[in-house]
Amino acid sequence: MGQELKPLKIGIIRTSSIGDVVLATASLDYIRQLDPMAEVVWVGRRPTLSLIEKSWPNVTVVDLPSNASSMAMNAVMDALKQCRTVIDLQTNHRSRWMVRRLKQAGVPVFSADKKGSFRLMLVLKSWIRGRLFRYRSTKSHLRDLQYQMMLDAVGSAIKSFGLGNPEAVTSAKPRLDVSSWSTQDSSWCREMQFGRWLGVAAGASFPTKRAPAEVLKDILVELRRLWPTDQALPGIVFIGGPEDRQAAVELMDETHWGGPVLNLAGKLSLDDTAIAISKTLGLLTNDSGLSHIAEALGKPVAVLFGPTVEEFGFAPHGPQSAAYSSTLGCRPCSKHGKRSCRYGDKLCFSSIDTPAVARHLKSILLQGGLL
Repeated sequence: MGQELKPLKIGIIRTSSIGDVVLATASLDYIRQLDPMAEVVWVGRRPTLSLIEKSWPNVTVVDLPSNASSMAMNAVMDALKQCRTVIDLQTNHRSRWMVRRLKQAGVPVFSADKKGSFRLMLVLKSWIRGRLFRYRSTKSHLRDLQYQMMLDAVGSAIKSFGLGNPEAVTSAKPRLDVSSWSTQDSSWCREMQFGRWLGVAAGASFPTKRAPAEVLKDILVELRRLWPTDQALPGIVFIGGPEDRQAAVELMDETHWGGPVLNLAGKLSLDDTAIAISKTLGLLTNDSGLSHIAEALGKPVAVLFGPTVEEFGFAPHGPQSAAYSSTLGCRPCSKHGKRSCRYGDKLCFSSIDTPAVARHLKSILLQGGLL
């Protein structure tokens, strides 16, 4: 008798960061479309692991903290060895070590190509080009989004079993479902049940990726000016970390908004932040993980790119979403956007067409935030 095949059980390694984990949910969407009965073991790290655990209850989650003991690591490896294949969507030093161990145990492993060398090439070109020449977008982000690169690895793994559905690959998207989630503090939830709400996320993973307050102020002032006089101004809800809370207060003081304002920055857990975003009609944000959470929840976004570029693969993908950036030749500053501006002026942000951002946000809010 031939060897009995194991059921379709797939392991996924994706521990960080918030945005990348959310983008990687497109892989779960693809697997679900291909085989709703397939088992998935997701190796991740809290708090982002809770997004997977709650949105995808049929996925078995395995916590791998950064300080995991050798015993905990062995337990993780034992769980992955039970899979027919493992897909490394993290591709860092630790995951590569895990991949070597798995291959030694005879487990087929497929790794995502995140185009790191391409991103490094863009950075090197920017340092040579400086501000003498304009940055010319290749529009490659339209076909090489990071979640699509992850899907390529999943597709390769699936096809190794003689299975595959190209249509599923093209329709799979990052997805989160917070419809059944609850929060311990429901006061802000009740307030957001009424009227239109625009989410504003002023933060980012690095200070260099945060748009100056003046840029956000210009956008909101222009949005207020453009708003129909026969309609009440939408509410604004600020989300983000504790470091964003005072910035939100100062922004509202300078903007004189006139509509409802909720400052939830620094008050919410990651799960509650997702719930808050789900109650908005759209999100104004920097190039950050919250933009990916919003789109995974079906909310359009307006994303401000400063030291990073859309070609890195993190541009918004929704039909009603848009990215805004300048044509300065010194972009991108670095591979992850954390290098300080070598000119010291953050002109990449201040030269963004803020009236265009305001017009886009107005359209989103008046159309009900539908993607």
